[in-house]
Amino acid sequence: MMEAGEKSDRPDNCPGLPEIKAIVIGSKAEYKRSAANTILGEEDCKAGEEIVKSERIQNTVQNRSVTLVMTPGWWKSFTLAESAKYLKMEIVHSLKLCPSPHAFLLVINLHKPFTNMHLNSVLEHMEILGEQIWNHTIVLLMYDNKEQRNADTDSKQLIERAGIVLGILIQKCENRVHVFNYTDSRGVNVQKLFHEIERLVAGHEGQCFKIDSKLFEDMEEKRRIVKKQAEEREIQVKTKMQTLKECLTDKLFPELRIVLMGGNIVGKTSVVNTILKKKETKNLTKKCVMSEGEVDKRKVILIDTPGWWPYASVKETSESVKQEIMSSVSMCSQGPHAVLLVLQSGVAFTAAHRRSVKEHMELLGRNVWKYCIVVFTRGDWMVTHTIEEHIESEGEALQWLINKCGNRYYVLNYMKQNDKEQVRELMEKVEMMARGNTDLLTPVEAGMEESDSGWGSNWSEQDKLERGSFNLNPPEMHEEYIKKWLENAEIVSDYRTLSDFSKDISDVPLNQDH
Repeated sequence: MMEAGEKSDRPDNCPGLPEIKAIVIGSKAEYKRSAANTILGEEDCKAGEEIVKSERIQNTVQNRSVTLVMTPGWWKSFTLAESAKYLKMEIVHSLKLCPSPHAFLLVINLHKPFTNMHLNSVLEHMEILGEQIWNHTIVLLMYDNKEQRNADTDSKQLIERAGIVLGILIQKCENRVHVFNYTDSRGVNVQKLFHEIERLVAGHEGQCFKIDSKLFEDMEEKRRIVKKQAEEREIQVKTKMQTLKECLTDKLFPELRIVLMGGNIVGKTSVVNTILKKKETKNLTKKCVMSEGEVDKRKVILIDTPGWWPYASVKETSESVKQEIMSSVSMCSQGPHAVLLVLQSGVAFTAAHRRSVKEHMELLGRNVWKYCIVVFTRGDWMVTHTIEEHIESEGEALQWLINKCGNRYYVLNYMKQNDKEQVRELMEKVEMMARGNTDLLTPVEAGMEESDSGWGSNWSEQDKLERGSFNLNPPEMHEEYIKKWLENAEIVSDYRTLSDFSKDISDVPLNQDH
């Protein structure tokens, strides 16, 4: 409701809309749910949760029906090519939940920097729906007005202080911008937003946003195919597990010995914490770290290994890191039962990723795959309904890896660290695999595998393109890497402070043994 004595800012020639339909869009951790709560006048218990699937919410506000469709976000610093393919499908799918939206509400958190890298990310992800989207977009700047100062004055000052780069984005939306205080929602801000939407629709002579029908139909068809293939894969995996349980009735192993492998910042330490119920501070692993604990009264030994930079070939990885990885197997007196290859869910997995993973994994020998299970982290931020949909939508590179690992994979949800069932199921997969193997993984001679495999050679032009900034010399690459990945919300949550991460990463160049 408007406050007493306040006049409407709707022009006389701008008709009111009996209902308002809008799509809320933006990167991760930008207070999209808080924006929706402010608009709908609701208190949502999900306000602290990330949106991982398109969803529609409705309410009656100021005597009219309001429909908002919430879309999953992208990592703020990611290019479109670095985002999971299913995310793109899900953003397009939002238009099935709201076929003719009056407006797109692009949510930006004013308490975080907005750089050229962020601008390019917004442009690429928004234009999934076509370049005409900017004619229908209103920018919502979210901030916390703790001092409860005059809202109108604050709005003008905040927009002026938003910075040149954010100003470019606002200009692209024809200066349609509103500032929302996400800790103190007031009807006057919402009413002004509704009037802005009405002016926007009037400017298009009553026409709502329309997506290209072929683009929409193609994306929906891909989504249907992915769902069907995912269901088939899920059935195949469940059938295989059931068969193994029936055939392998040997005694349980008294202990399980497991090596963790994966690139830098994929969440290996978080996997250790989840399995062993620990709360270790997450630092960039530079040497192998052995941890012990119990799962269902059975001893479990985990060996966390140093990671490699995404896309990097083995020849670009330092000798010290390679030696640490190869030594991990000998840290287990009788050899490990399994190797958990840790990947982050919800991000792209390209041919360049596949080559990098293959080269580094085979430091443990070319037969390492028979001992391998892929573990996806951050299942709570996965944009697909199932991990199988992520595997199928990502395409050939990820499917090759999963098949190379005998179709063995699992998803861990950090938000459910007290859920014993997910750890129990993962250990069951490890045991089933170990029972099926007639021997344990043993160390390979240093340098033997590298000399045979021709690592780092035969990189295609597409591989080099996907490597992006990693084609630069190590010092330049290192700087670009920090700029990009410090923005990843998972990194921030995995470290005590950003400075802790910066200190860790500053000591680890791409190849430090030249």
